[in-house]
Amino acid sequence: MALADLVNDPFSAKRYLAEIGAYNIAGTATTTVRVSDHGLVTGSGDSPAKTLYEARIVEPISFERSMFSAGKIGGLSTTNFGTLVLGNIDGGLDAMAGYAFDGRAVIIKIGSDTDAYSDFTTIFTGTADSIEFDDALIAVRLKDKQLLFETPVQGTLYAGSGGTEGGDDLKGKPKPLTFGKVNNITPVRVDVANAIYQVHDGQIEAINAVYDNGVLVDAADYTNDLTNGRFTLDSVSTGTITADVQGAKPSGSYKSTADQIIRLLVTTYGGLADPGDLDTASFTALNTANSNVVGIYVSSATTMQAVLDAIANSVGAFYGFKRDGDFQVGRVEAPAVSADAAFTAIEIIELQRLATAIPPYRTVVDHTLNFTVQTSSTISTSTTAARRTFIENKYRNETNTAAGVQTIHPEAPTLAVTTLLTTAANAATEAARLQTLFGADRDFYKVKLKTQPFTLELNDTVEITFARYNLTSGKKFRVISLIEDAANNEIDLELWG
Repeated sequence: MALADLVNDPFSAKRYLAEIGAYNIAGTATTTVRVSDHGLVTGSGDSPAKTLYEARIVEPISFERSMFSAGKIGGLSTTNFGTLVLGNIDGGLDAMAGYAFDGRAVIIKIGSDTDAYSDFTTIFTGTADSIEFDDALIAVRLKDKQLLFETPVQGTLYAGSGGTEGGDDLKGKPKPLTFGKVNNITPVRVDVANAIYQVHDGQIEAINAVYDNGVLVDAADYTNDLTNGRFTLDSVSTGTITADVQGAKPSGSYKSTADQIIRLLVTTYGGLADPGDLDTASFTALNTANSNVVGIYVSSATTMQAVLDAIANSVGAFYGFKRDGDFQVGRVEAPAVSADAAFTAIEIIELQRLATAIPPYRTVVDHTLNFTVQTSSTISTSTTAARRTFIENKYRNETNTAAGVQTIHPEAPTLAVTTLLTTAANAATEAARLQTLFGADRDFYKVKLKTQPFTLELNDTVEITFARYNLTSGKKFRVISLIEDAANNEIDLELWG
């Protein structure tokens, strides 16, 4: 049965299968534990063929996800997928005590009681976190692929063997990465004697300018190696060398927008398959929403999450993994005109109005990051006044103020946003957008619904009609948090709008 038909039919019997990857320590080999809630043998044409899924699942899984971490607008989606509970009162799964599960793939599928294996639909793709045993039950703690983001974004280190691999001072340090357009970065001096500097580990679009203590170096006085992200000065300098750069150009394709850079990071540096592990439509949508140039320079040990957060927050975006394991991006927006679903008192079990934030009366957006703030000791007296002003300050900013907000809210705050946007015009546009979005009075609700799980996604728009809280005519909200309880056929939502 198709997933939509299955979840929308209140009388259908939902069945679950789980495939749990493991490593047999004694047997020194990988294996897969295959279980179900009802017992199933695959057909001869299935993959795997003629394979038993023992009736071991005691509790269907609950999925919990949020669009962004508490107190943040944008960035990493958070997940807490809970626990898959297996029955083991007969000891039939005791062998699992000798398996290692951490980091191994876990796939959960749903179907009807009349479906063949091939008709089941995958509803979760993630990994096991840990396994807990008692006399009768085995608890498999689940998580998604966000572990990838807790590791350093750059895994390629300098060998310290000399030349472009640097000396002892660089041995074991990460090679720099530049994405998009950046200003006044401090390149890594990989070869002191030959005045060779590196700005990116790989091909780049351009080195737009090189500076020595703030003074522009004539282009005739250095040689670019764009293929390897390096340049060489004609003579050794004792000053502070900085550069303006357009960064990563993998396979000859320069990446400069938030969607492009995030896609490059999670695939080339994060190990996801492109396009197989991506919600590609979400990347297209983010580019349509904001195709402004951004830029970031990473020259020290930095996690993938930190880099992704900085980029996403620059365009008001969020990112994370969907229930099916696909990586998605999106922009925080007001509720859509057309709702993806509508709910009334028939479906609503509980409705709670949550505390709301005071809208800001002003939004300040930092932009055009100066990656190397310089003081008088590293600025030549021949530096132009304009250049001096730029390199002495980390950011420029644009401000948008909404008239009338303080009339309603005398204690309205300022919303300050740090971005990697590269122009004042783009920052001004984003400041206006954010002020309009968050300067309006918005409501937060928590609602429990008696409806089938697996029907909604984060950032969907839902319409709530209820007898209280001025909802009698219906109001649209964005889904910012979602708990899907398969056991009770209920959904808990946090809504914003």
